[in-house]
Amino acid sequence: MWSRRQFLEGMSTLPFVGGLIGGGELVGTASAAPRAGRDYFTELGVRPFINAAGTYTDMTASLMPPEVMEAINYASEHYVMLNDLHDVVGGRIASLLQSEAAMVTSGAASAMTLGTAAVLTGKDRQKIGSLPNLADMKSEVIIQKAHRFGYERAVRNTGVRMIEVETPESLERAITWHTAMMLFYNNNNSEGQIPDVE
Repeated sequence: MWSRRQFLEGMSTLPFVGGLIGGGELVGTASAAPRAGRDYFTELGVRPFINAAGTYTDMTASLMPPEVMEAINYASEHYVMLNDLHDVVGGRIASLLQSEAAMVTSGAASAMTLGTAAVLTGKDRQKIGSLPNLADMKSEVIIQKAHRFGYERAVRNTGVRMIEVETPESLERAITWHTAMMLFYNNNNSEGQIPDVE
């Protein structure tokens, strides 16, 4: 069984993480072929484009491969208890990743909110129920000034306060009993004074 630290360290090597925060390879091009039938985007006055940038949420993230669409279509025709489905799918993903647990989210922002909530509360149901009231809980997230980015709002949704640092020394001073976690934006690694290896 991996420790939380090993799991988080291993996350940086997974190919899908790049898609959560921008950049990376274009995914799902197999579904980009034109289809017969209704053209919803034309009806709505929205113009499709060729994505040469990568997996970005505001560009509808990625296209769905046929096997994903098959699963979506299958699920759209059946009722199940959603919590049971989440548990089983999360368990399967955790097994594949050799991690303690896993959860499917609706995207990068919700993953960051839920991940931060998990750090704050663990499995304590009382703490879970009291979010975003962080009384008697760790309530600070340390971030480098050069690593501030739009998605940090997803972290702040949990009620935490962002503590901005610039140097290794200021980072060490910022760590207190109130520190819940440190938020590191890999895309800006070269811009900060504290490299990821530290």
